[in-house]
Formats: sequence, structure tokens, C-alpha cells
Amino acid sequence: MLRTILVATDGSRHAQKALSLASSLAEKYGAQLILAHILLTDARPETLRKLANRRHLSVKQRDLLDNYDAGFRLEAAASKVIGFLTVPPPRELVEAISRQIMDRARKFVAKRGVKKIVPVMVEGDPAEAILDLAARHKASMIVMGSRGLSDVKGLLLGSTSHKVNAQAGCTCVSVK
Repeated sequence: MLRTILVATDGSRHAQKALSLASSLAEKYGAQLILAHILLTDARPETLRKLANRRHLSVKQRDLLDNYDAGFRLEAAASKVIGFLTVPPPRELVEAISRQIMDRARKFVAKRGVKKIVPVMVEGDPAEAILDLAARHKASMIVMGSRGLSDVKGLLLGSTSHKVNAQAGCTCVSVK
């Protein structure tokens, strides 16, 4: 019996498909839906720019996004190994964009008839955070996209969905 479904969202296309499946299951079975988002503390500027709704950012947050993008480009120009460059985004910007992602996800699942929605935003390694949240909330199922926003890191270290599937104590569904 499905009582609690954890769905991870990062705003990606695959995460949107996972939200669709998870909300259908939660609505059908009357399950609680744990809407999980792991803060994008290592996101690149182009990722944040794509996910952000600039109209809903404050002037200060739009400036942070523009300055982060410009600073990242300067750092990349000075670096010989661009793929491994890590310039962390400003915390305030990450939190604002994460709230936008969660608001969109919450509205999406509510429109599909899900009654019991528990939004959770945490920081950390995505796979570990998802596994921890699933254990804490006694999830019957984890639904997530088979691919997220990561690029080179995912290829080198393995995907988040693969790690979660391998280590979870409940049913896992990876959506393509």
C-alpha cells in the first residue's frame, strides 16, 4: 500500500515527469506526497538562469544572478579546466530560486488533486539527502527523474538516481 511517496525535484525536465507520475499515484491512493528539493549549492550560472523566474526575484537577487554569471565567466576565462570549475553561487540566490522551484512543484501537484503535500528543502549531497528524507518520512516509494541538472559531475561520480535506487529501503521509480 502506498502511504507516503517522496518525489525529488530540481526543476529539470525529468523531475517534472517524476512530479507528474508521483502526483497521479498520490492522488489515486490518497498518499502523502513529500515534495523534496535539495538546494542547488553547486549549480552553474546557466542552470540557475534557466530555472529562475527573474520577474519573481528581487532587484538584489537579479543583480546577484547577473554578477554570479559575470564572475563565473571571468573565472572560467582564467581557468584552463572549465568543466571542473567550482564557483559557488550566492546563498540568497540559491534559496530564492529553490523557493521558486518548490512553489511551481507544489502548484503542479495540487492542481492534480494531491491533498497531502509536505514540502521539504534541504542542503547536502542529493542522493544522501533523498535517502535520509525517505527514511525519516517512512516513504513507501521514491520517484525521481533518471537525469537531473548535473553535468560532468554526474558522469564521473555516478548519477543521483542510480545511488538512490541502489541504496533505498523502499520501491524506487526513475522516470525518463
